[in-house]
Amino acid sequence: MAVQKCYYCANPLNDEDMVIKPIPLKTKRGCRNYKRKFHIDCLPKYLKEHKDIKFKKQEKSDWDQVYGYFKSEILNLSAGNNLSEYCVERLLGLRVGKFKPSTTNVSGNKQGYSFKTIYYTLLYSYDAIKKAQKTVEFKNEEHEINYIMKIVTNNINFIQRRLDALDKERKKVEKISKEEEKKVEQPTVAYKRKGSGKRKVDFI
Repeated sequence: MAVQKCYYCANPLNDEDMVIKPIPLKTKRGCRNYKRKFHIDCLPKYLKEHKDIKFKKQEKSDWDQVYGYFKSEILNLSAGNNLSEYCVERLLGLRVGKFKPSTTNVSGNKQGYSFKTIYYTLLYSYDAIKKAQKTVEFKNEEHEINYIMKIVTNNINFIQRRLDALDKERKKVEKISKEEEKKVEQPTVAYKRKGSGKRKVDFI
């Protein structure tokens, strides 16, 4: 029996902490509702991110960056050309940790990898991809895209770990900075000496 996984975080689900929610998904036949399973605490996060305009704008901006780089630098397509549907589906599949994002909303999911991670992995994989394009005889475009995606998927966990480490370090620095700011903001208390001020000396 297949392990049930949360639609938001992709971690295993138990019946005790599971909720089911109809989620609208775009298909070739239009928008349809599909029942999806979530952790109880993951559902509010998913719904919040889908309503967060700032988050959506950032997600779109990151996707545009991935799309533009893959188009101009990886495939060397001119400005008037677009990526093929197959190529777009493979890139979106990385976003949700699948071959293709079939029946899965791409935006607002913690499955797979962020577009930012995908972009940095493409940068890191550039030399290997270009070498393959010069030395491998591809049967067709799909064969080329699949070969490129193999290179990317081989590198993406390494890049994710590097990005996670940098983010952890950034948060640590921010925490220290905030603590230092609080110390500076605290009012200085003048020390008031008690007693006569004369030092007492014990004679033996």
